Amino acid sequence: MTPAQADELLNYTIQTNEGRQDPYPVYSQLRESPGRWRSEAGAIVLTSYKDCLEVLRHPKLGRAEADMDLPLSIAGNERRVAEDTSTMLLLNPPDHTRIRSLVSRAFTPRRVEELRPTIENLLLPVLDRFVDQGGGDVMADLAVPYPVAVISELLGVPKEGNEHILPLVRSLTALIDPASTPELTAQGEAAGIEIAMYFLELVEEKRANPDDLLLSALIQVEEAGDKLSIDELITNTVLLYAAGFETTSNLIGNGLLLLLNNPEQVERLRSEPALLAPAILEMLRADSPVQMNVRVALEPVELFGEVHPRGGSFIVLQSCGNRDSAVYPQGEKFDIARFVSPDAPQPLSFGWGGHHCLGAHLARAEGEIVFRSLFERFSEMTLDPATLPAGVPTFRPSFTLRGLESLPIQVKESPSRGAST
Repeated sequence: MTPAQADELLNYTIQTNEGRQDPYPVYSQLRESPGRWRSEAGAIVLTSYKDCLEVLRHPKLGRAEADMDLPLSIAGNERRVAEDTSTMLLLNPPDHTRIRSLVSRAFTPRRVEELRPTIENLLLPVLDRFVDQGGGDVMADLAVPYPVAVISELLGVPKEGNEHILPLVRSLTALIDPASTPELTAQGEAAGIEIAMYFLELVEEKRANPDDLLLSALIQVEEAGDKLSIDELITNTVLLYAAGFETTSNLIGNGLLLLLNNPEQVERLRSEPALLAPAILEMLRADSPVQMNVRVALEPVELFGEVHPRGGSFIVLQSCGNRDSAVYPQGEKFDIARFVSPDAPQPLSFGWGGHHCLGAHLARAEGEIVFRSLFERFSEMTLDPATLPAGVPTFRPSFTLRGLESLPIQVKESPSRGAST
């Protein structure tokens, strides 16, 4: 396959609804040939686990900076980098290191374990509603509101009065999607301003009435000196809030759909509850909430047999690498026991290196709590195709972040379980 043909296949996956609904057959073709290629847009595209991992963890690769002469995105869109970027998602060291170190204390395994009882209690009303209704839409009723409640509890965001923020976050994700149109990008930028204004008001409230939660802690750091500017405080709070539920929601939805489509794995998980933790990793591998990442050379770097100048761009198809049969035998198969061995290579879904997802441990903990609770509470869970427009679940019209529009299910409560027990 020529690079031009590979570009065409990848663009089909990015830009068409058919391609986005199931990108994995195309990924399989691209891994086989050409595997790695320079796109006509100028970037190096990577499909194997080994290549993706090498780029994600390379110390001389990072995020694009404003002075770089960047190629077009893989979809042919113009790529802009703001001069005043202050969100750690788009920063490089030393600023990225400084900001990340300030917020990482809230996402340690110890802190997540301390939150576990609170996280579990937040789930009970959702499961009660499923019992009362005989089921519901997993995305609308559980996968979105539950992680929102968790990250709100962690940050200290009010539980009420922020309903308008959720659709704004969805609009904001257009800024990292290569399939976004100029109209969607403009809507995303406007949404970002509106979300920032909400958190600016919340910061003022927290200044007057501080608590012991993360946002108040970050405000105190900002007021103590030059550690965090107000722009850094707001943009990174927005990032933490949005990232705190968007990918976790998709983990829950994508993971449950994988289970519903593989009933033999459901039975195995019910008979072997100890497989839940490795099952979460397999869900992340088999249908990653984040499909793609981008890295650029921060200085001239030799990689893959050539020297890449500062600004040289790499497109990391990490969800494609997650199914590389050279690393994961029968990579297209969903196998909840795949990660039983501690030596199994970790999936690429949370990224790697300096930009490894801060909330990875929290997301996995939330996933484990959700799936354990579902299996304990319900003896049966089945897809309810009658309420779906096409009779099957469909994915949202985005590429970078992969998640379902809706996932209606019917449930039957376990005989030994009563409401809220």
